[in-house]
Amino acid sequence: MPSASLGATTAASAPVAAPAAPVTPAAVGGRNAMPVASAPLAGTASSTPAISPAAVPPTAAGAPALAPSPARAGASAAASAGAAAGATALPAAAGSGSVAPAAAPSGPLFPANGAKDICPDVSLHLFFDAAPSLGSSGKISVFSQSGSAVAVVDMATTQVSETVGGVQLQQPRPVLVRDREVVVRLPKRLDYGQEYYVTVDASAIKSAGAGMTLTDKNAWRFSTRSGPPSDASKLRVALDGSGDFCSVQGALDATPARGAKTEIDIGPGTYFELVHASGKSNVTLRGADRKRTVILGTNNDNLNGGTAKRALVSIDGSQNIQIEQLTIHNLTPQGGSQAEALRLDKCEQCVVRHADILSLQDTLLWTGRIYANDCYIEGNVDFVWGYGAAYFDKCEIKTVGRAGYVVQARNMPGAGGYVFVDSKITAGSGISKIVLARIDAAEYGGSQVAYVNCQMGDHIAPEGWTVTGGGGSGLRFWEYQSTNASGAPLDVSRRHAASKQISADQAQKLRDPAQFFGGWNPPR
Repeated sequence: MPSASLGATTAASAPVAAPAAPVTPAAVGGRNAMPVASAPLAGTASSTPAISPAAVPPTAAGAPALAPSPARAGASAAASAGAAAGATALPAAAGSGSVAPAAAPSGPLFPANGAKDICPDVSLHLFFDAAPSLGSSGKISVFSQSGSAVAVVDMATTQVSETVGGVQLQQPRPVLVRDREVVVRLPKRLDYGQEYYVTVDASAIKSAGAGMTLTDKNAWRFSTRSGPPSDASKLRVALDGSGDFCSVQGALDATPARGAKTEIDIGPGTYFELVHASGKSNVTLRGADRKRTVILGTNNDNLNGGTAKRALVSIDGSQNIQIEQLTIHNLTPQGGSQAEALRLDKCEQCVVRHADILSLQDTLLWTGRIYANDCYIEGNVDFVWGYGAAYFDKCEIKTVGRAGYVVQARNMPGAGGYVFVDSKITAGSGISKIVLARIDAAEYGGSQVAYVNCQMGDHIAPEGWTVTGGGGSGLRFWEYQSTNASGAPLDVSRRHAASKQISADQAQKLRDPAQFFGGWNPPR
């Protein structure tokens, strides 16, 4: 987000992930056998009889390494460092296998050869005995029964263009490696009631120093279910195909615009996708658990310029949306440009609860009337921003990676901005001089940011706030009884002159969400 007048850090993005060097084509296996060279798939005759623990997909091994604070920051930094280095690997799995393996795709191939009743938005999964890597040539292709290529991933490309929720978006090549698994997100949804087969060129994927080849039409076949769910009021998303859809976007696309109440339950696992929806109402997106249901991917202003396209999850012009019990993580690295994890634009009476939302620059862009409860928000440059109104109740707002600015509120004079109540404003180890909010007062003279009974600490810059473009006499940069981690009052004597320590009566009014939102009392 970031206007030049505010001096926002918008360093050039790291180059798009570079694929690995080409590999030598491998020999082809016999007909009706899994064709492999010296890159055996897990569970095939040339490999161990059972899938080793490292080959179990993310769902079975737990969510990505996004441990509770303060360890969360390390996971985010590791993922960002990997993206900056051009890695094509997802963050390593963590956990103790508390998720039932039946909830996960299983190898050596998913969908399994001969599988039926598969959801049309399925991703392909391949499991190996040794860690695989990706090539820079060859294709992974899905063909219809008649032999027409319907979905092709060209490994020679670094970006693809896809339509997501009716919006055309550029995305990194949709093939990733995680442990001993390769995940291929298809660039096109398949049709209902059809049979398909998959081929893999020898140079596309390699393991143990050699490529794998899959050319036999009968080696990897599956068929999709006969039609969409008859009842769209309650939908289930599951990576293993046991739900109505395999992707969050697939379920959102099935919900009617401005329709009746729809509940979308998202099973445990890591969903590698971008999500975009508009004109929805009365929709709940509910994960299995904030640590086990993870929407993960890369999107930013360098890939898709402008606020309407650059978020990982974006919901526009909607009302009564609830998002809960999941993680949303934009993997864009530091310096990779603005990269919202969750964009809620003109979202009326929307609720986000029990969720972890991670990025670096511009993590949240929220506009409308939005209530957040028990959320963990991570970033470092204007990572909570927009035009208001947003209310954060008992949330943790953590600066990671470098010092920066927490909020930039662009609300109009008299309109609600961004209020934090009973929340923690924290920082990663060694990070200091964090600014609570910044604004150009000449352009947004009515900006409102308030911290009521929030825990902060010495990592907050003594002046607390940054104001440019004038004196800021109309600003509402407010604090009430800020404390350190031990509960002792902070020294606020050096706060910026445009800010104010408000009275108990003013603070009590801000404690009432219904009063802040002009009558709407969000569910808590």
